[in-house]
Amino acid sequence: MDKRLLTKNDFEQLHQAFCRAFSNSRVALNPGKKAFDYRMHKKLNINYDLSGGIFDGQELIGFILHASNIYEGIPTAFNGGTGVIPGFRSQKIGEELYEFLIPKIIERSIARVVLEVIDTNERAIKLYEKIGFNYRRKVLCFKLTRIIDHPSRHDLVEGSIEDIDESFGDYTAPFIDAKNHLVSGEESVILKQKEGKNVGYIAYQPEQGRISQLAVARAFRGEGIGTELIAFARKNSLKPLTVMNIPEEKVGIQRFLHQCGFENQINQFEMELII
Repeated sequence: MDKRLLTKNDFEQLHQAFCRAFSNSRVALNPGKKAFDYRMHKKLNINYDLSGGIFDGQELIGFILHASNIYEGIPTAFNGGTGVIPGFRSQKIGEELYEFLIPKIIERSIARVVLEVIDTNERAIKLYEKIGFNYRRKVLCFKLTRIIDHPSRHDLVEGSIEDIDESFGDYTAPFIDAKNHLVSGEESVILKQKEGKNVGYIAYQPEQGRISQLAVARAFRGEGIGTELIAFARKNSLKPLTVMNIPEEKVGIQRFLHQCGFENQINQFEMELII
């Protein structure tokens, strides 16, 4: 078996391997080519120089996909997917790939790797712990499961990534949803303004129904602004809304999401490898 960095030319094989690797996971993933291309090149913004695969002959049997950016002021690589296709598991492929990739990550002056893993995936958690990852925090993921009648007003305005003010939020957004990473995607940003001043916003992907950020300035909370923004996104999304990675201890935003009709469906651990 051979290992090497992935390239854009591996897209077809990577798509097939990704679907096979995650077909029987708790959150089964089987994206079409268009959706997978968006996932890799827009949402994740894959860094091929830091992403590797192991091949059995010409077949891609295992992979680790990384993005990179400044996160929390630190040069960071983000693991956006580790997968091994059925028939090749329990062969230490994940460990071998990280042995291959970590020197390349260090060469680029990246100080750490961050990832998210479903909290019930004990095999993956043990693998990451063996490699040297440590627990950072537990985060909760939500999906809109019931429609509650919220006012959808017409005084919201379209904005851009530059309008996002992360100081409005109560917690640090995960790597994949941080402002400086969202510029690579196709986010729709909707603002709530009062007297020409931004007091709340939502950043989301209409085709995916994926809310990346939702925040209201503290002085304007309790006025229904959050529900207005949720209602707008719901009406303009092609899929049910989802919100990922709310820190476990942030019970206020969790209560708000429940009131809006969201249900906590899965939980994840954020883990970190200092290198």
